[in-house]
Amino acid sequence: MIYQSDLEEFVTEISRFEAIIADWDERERGVAVGLKRAIETLHKEALARLIKSVKLQSMSALRNAVQDEVVYGVLVYHELVKPPLPSLEKRLQTAIEEVRPSLKSHNGDVELVAIKLPNVVEVRLIGTCKSCPSSNFTLSQSIEQTIQAYCPEITKVVAV
Repeated sequence: MIYQSDLEEFVTEISRFEAIIADWDERERGVAVGLKRAIETLHKEALARLIKSVKLQSMSALRNAVQDEVVYGVLVYHELVKPPLPSLEKRLQTAIEEVRPSLKSHNGDVELVAIKLPNVVEVRLIGTCKSCPSSNFTLSQSIEQTIQAYCPEITKVVAV
């Protein structure tokens, strides 16, 4: 079994090799990158076949294996499993943080009031945004579009 200290050594060793390769001329670097790509393609195919075989035998064994952070990390790296999406609330907060500087530059702000599943979010416009004649435009063209970019499952943003 590989322990945390071993993993840190492996990562350090990989970083050391990457730094060495970075100093090589373009042709040499191309050979190293090509070799790396070929090895990764072989590993990805082997892992995909292993997953397929394990799935046929026992889904619980596969779920167990993916709980291991190293196995999970390698499978994510090879795009054989998808990393989990952050929660809806976290993605909504990220979207709001993205539009906030623009609103604050006009002495306004926005806050998340409620999530009405499955597809509605309520927000409150604050400061000058609350009474601004352009608030509907700001809501639809800035806030709603940004929220939907982060949370495609949200189809309606309502100001309360």
